[in-house]
Amino acid sequence: DKNTFSTDNFQLAAFLLAQSCRLISTDKANLRRVGFVFEESKERQELTERFLSYEAAVEPHRFFSAQKDLKQLIYEGS
Repeated sequence: DKNTFSTDNFQLAAFLLAQSCRLISTDKANLRRVGFVFEESKERQELTERFLSYEAAVEPHRFFSAQKDLKQLIYEGS
């Protein structure tokens, strides 16, 4: 789907969430890895490129809060 971006990289997902990218859903089809589905945007693409090239910066509290929120989503209903 061109309107979404999926990743199973937890740290990337936390970074994108901390940078206010819109998380649409989680994909728990694979029992070993949860996928995170974000709304696609040019900003999301740029943030991912910065993250993967080790050029990204994020306020630590926002990052840790995003990690906590994602973990809650992962373990919801488990």
